[in-house]
Amino acid sequence: MTLQNLKALKSFIAVADCGSVTEVANRMALTQSGVSRQIAALETELGFALFDRVRGRLAINRRGVAFLSEARRTVDAVELLPRSARAIASDAFDRIRIAATSSIIHGLLPPVLARYVAGRPGLPPSMTMRSLTEIAELDPQDRFDLVFAPLPIRLPRLELVETLSFDLRVAVTADMIHEDGPDIDLRTLQGKRFVSLDPFATYQESIERAFADAQTTVSYVCETSSQLAAARLVALGVGCAFLDPFVADTVARTGIAIRRPSPKIEHAYGVYAPPSTAITAEARTFLVLTRAAVEEANACGNSSALS
Repeated sequence: MTLQNLKALKSFIAVADCGSVTEVANRMALTQSGVSRQIAALETELGFALFDRVRGRLAINRRGVAFLSEARRTVDAVELLPRSARAIASDAFDRIRIAATSSIIHGLLPPVLARYVAGRPGLPPSMTMRSLTEIAELDPQDRFDLVFAPLPIRLPRLELVETLSFDLRVAVTADMIHEDGPDIDLRTLQGKRFVSLDPFATYQESIERAFADAQTTVSYVCETSSQLAAARLVALGVGCAFLDPFVADTVARTGIAIRRPSPKIEHAYGVYAPPSTAITAEARTFLVLTRAAVEEANACGNSSALS
């Protein structure tokens, strides 16, 4: 790959992410025409258009979406080369590489990584965030030792090696809590406003099933696919939200109360690895620390154990 091709791929990814040539040009210290020329040259080389031109704006098309994951993978690989070379030079080339979805990478993994790094200062781990779609497209050639994703998603090219089960938490504003203790009866949430965590996900389906069993009706005032956004909405007084205990731990602060619902609502994350390949010693160590973090969260009425 030439340097010019790499620059064009970066411009394509940036425009696909933000939808604005002007913004990308400002961010990359280029002219708008320069960004447009890079993308046009890339499309000419590929033999197909990546964007549709709609009223002077670029909208990524079906082929562009398909090519986007390949472009990300290529740019990531090239940009990691200097770091990989330094790791090999320092005999740290067997460090662990992890991919995970947003909620897992912002909630569960940081405390686990902190414990892992504390015992291995010479083997800095790599942690990469991927969307559910990108996670589903991963294969062994992507060179991740462990991949974390919410169940029941299945990754056909990878092997499920660990199931991490835990109880969800309810995040509410402190003025809604009228009882002490780590638990909150679902029936006391009758009529409360809630943020929905994607009505098409099994995560949300489990929550709605639990409310139905408790004969409790709530109103959903907005929807998001991000647990962190849901937690922020709770802090802003929009409504309550169900979070995993690890994300809940990162947002627990004055004004937000974290409780375990009664009856409890279970969810799980899956850990995947390349098939037909022995899990490395570093990956096994990381899994031990991850299990310990999940066990601590499950043993706690709230998520403070991971702080």
